[in-house]
Amino acid sequence: MDNKLKNINLVDEVNETYVDMMDRLLEKEKKYGDLWKERGLVFNGKDQETRWFEKIKEYYINFLENGTPMPWVDILNETHICLVREKYLKDDE
Repeated sequence: MDNKLKNINLVDEVNETYVDMMDRLLEKEKKYGDLWKERGLVFNGKDQETRWFEKIKEYYINFLENGTPMPWVDILNETHICLVREKYLKDDE
């Protein structure tokens, strides 16, 4: 076990992660607005699972090729968008 993690509790860390997610969502909202709403469970013939994996793959390739750190908060937010779409669109499509 890494001593830096010895006293860290994942449940306690949820609040800090939440704040990071909110800050990033607000930043993205200024840039993209409600664009995420234009893409349903299926968009341009691709389901959101495929689109999600493609986005994660893009992050991973960027990591492998350029050493760019994985944008964990962005990945959480991409997942959050998928969860929200499923919650409100699941029975519609």
